[in-house]
Amino acid sequence: MKTYKKVQAVIYDIKDNKLYFLILHRVLRWKGWELLKESLEKGENVKGALLRGIKEETNLKKFKIEKKIKLNKKVIFYNKEKTVKNIILDIFLVRVDMKQKISLHKNAVIEHDKYRWVDRKTAVKMLTFSNTKEVIRTVEV
Repeated sequence: MKTYKKVQAVIYDIKDNKLYFLILHRVLRWKGWELLKESLEKGENVKGALLRGIKEETNLKKFKIEKKIKLNKKVIFYNKEKTVKNIILDIFLVRVDMKQKISLHKNAVIEHDKYRWVDRKTAVKMLTFSNTKEVIRTVEV
């Protein structure tokens, strides 16, 4: 079974004392809403993959990696055929200004076709996978 190590970002902003999260609509290999995640390339460390993923998948120029989120358990998920195992090594809280322009189509391979800034309740409702919903439910900023 092929295994990929990944890093995930909880990208957020606060406007008018209200917390908003950036969620992405995935169209590559499956359809649904997710948080930004990136696979580590050979020889790459977690932080390097995180920086690359933010730039490649959103084209955000200004952001602040605030802290690593403590996980209660390891996040592991598989593809439908159970031929690929994905392990989230770390999840980081990343603050951005939600007025900043986001561009999802800078790469040759399109992973996401749209994005939304949503409050916690809406994020939990829209996100596709339970492990991601749990991250949003428990994250503290």
